[in-house]
Amino acid sequence: MTVGTFDDPVTVVIPVFNLDAYLPDAIESVLQQDYAGPVSIVVLDDGSTDKSLQVAHQFADKVTNLKVVSQTNQGRAKTRNRLLELAETEFIAWLDGDDLASPCWLTDQITFLQRHPECVAVGGQGYSMTASGLAIGPIQHPLDGDEIDQRHLSGGANAFFQSCVLVRKSAVMKAGGYDERYPCAEDYSLWLRLAEVGQLANLPACHLYYRVHATSANWTLNIDQRTQGHAIHQEARRRRGLPPVCEDMDAIPQLDKDDWNRRLFWINIALKSGNPLSALQMLGPALKRHPMSLILWLAFLVSVADMIIFVGNRTRKFAPGQALQSRSLPFLSFYRAGRGLVRARRRWRGVRNANH
Repeated sequence: MTVGTFDDPVTVVIPVFNLDAYLPDAIESVLQQDYAGPVSIVVLDDGSTDKSLQVAHQFADKVTNLKVVSQTNQGRAKTRNRLLELAETEFIAWLDGDDLASPCWLTDQITFLQRHPECVAVGGQGYSMTASGLAIGPIQHPLDGDEIDQRHLSGGANAFFQSCVLVRKSAVMKAGGYDERYPCAEDYSLWLRLAEVGQLANLPACHLYYRVHATSANWTLNIDQRTQGHAIHQEARRRRGLPPVCEDMDAIPQLDKDDWNRRLFWINIALKSGNPLSALQMLGPALKRHPMSLILWLAFLVSVADMIIFVGNRTRKFAPGQALQSRSLPFLSFYRAGRGLVRARRRWRGVRNANH
């Protein structure tokens, strides 16, 4: 692979299915990129039943470099492969229709690929937000390609964001594109195969503002993703001549428990990131779904107390074209105090057990 020029063309591809409430912000975040080279945008509507296609056409009427394509519902993997066909440039940048990209996204990642011809895909760091754009907290991924690949190869959590990743089309096609046998974990499969073609990398900058909502695929299809991920993991190890790894499929929780786990996960991130207003916004539906959860009620009390102290969130609300502006959790915090008490109790128990 050769190093390109610093004005290489790029195609931003946006798959959409029933995202009319979020799609305008996603497209606006692309239009407000600071990249100086030519940018094309392709929106592929996968048979939406809401107004997503109408919203996309409204933008296309005003934006000359935006193309809208529609199809009957095909699912995630087939939709991504269709977008690969529609993109006419070597550099392809992915953005899900409910997320936002930071203004420096394309400039940072294209520059990196231009300077590192051995790299076939590059991502960045992420910051999660609520459906309404309130900040939740950071999602950090490893930077080094070997560390990324080893996490995937060991069956660990995905170390690459599908949204806000930039790839070389030739490498993705060489790897076989998205595997349509795994429509809920097609990205995990691709990262493992791409690592056999070239290097992967994540940049330290935050490029993705990831929207957390209960209708997203990563929420509604979580159990299917984990089941398919198990098969993908074992298949990759066989392909590389590695022994299979025993994985406890019984560890995948039931639907209700999985929902509780996911809600508590994001609420905890919001609180430890100094964003109690976001935690409260998520706690409303969480308590409605799980009214007998003592942990959720404790989180509610901590959220109210910290929101009064901080006068809202420490990190400002996200909007297209806006760079991340976050502040860390201050020393004076009910969340910090509570975590300190938990750690102190564990240390005390450890000392007591050692003395016995």
